[in-house]
Amino acid sequence: MSSHNNADDPLVELEQQTTPTGRPAMTGKTGHHPVEIIAEVQSMELDLEHNGVYTLLLEDGSTVHADFTASQWAHLESEHNRGRYKVKIVGTGDYVDGNLQRITSIDLRETERVIPPQDPNQRPFWEYWVEAGKRIPEEELAKIPPDFSYNLDHYLYGAPKREEE
Repeated sequence: MSSHNNADDPLVELEQQTTPTGRPAMTGKTGHHPVEIIAEVQSMELDLEHNGVYTLLLEDGSTVHADFTASQWAHLESEHNRGRYKVKIVGTGDYVDGNLQRITSIDLRETERVIPPQDPNQRPFWEYWVEAGKRIPEEELAKIPPDFSYNLDHYLYGAPKREEE
């Protein structure tokens, strides 16, 4: 959450918590309050002015919408075009009885894509393919037609054979 140094600032006394299911909650609060969550982006919708809404999947399986403005579109779209991902969103949201209902503004200075940590012991997927290929006996490999990749549809589905160009 954003840090506030002013002891008179009402935002300092708000204690953000998480419900047992992982949904962001502000204990007993209703109204407009700060929010900081990490969620998976499910979709991004735009209106004609390029104002938009993210649909975010929370850890408990529920969704929440996050509004963004036309001026934020370029930054957010560049992240969205990279497939499924999680994002840390910092901004303000509307709460009812302590439960986040909607994120109404996003602070781009603190909002970022979340890159999951890679397991250093996890092998790249292509190594599994190489390993599996080594287990195929030579006599079986010799049975594969030389044009197999080019005429895959023919060998799998009976489509007419194509001639290599």
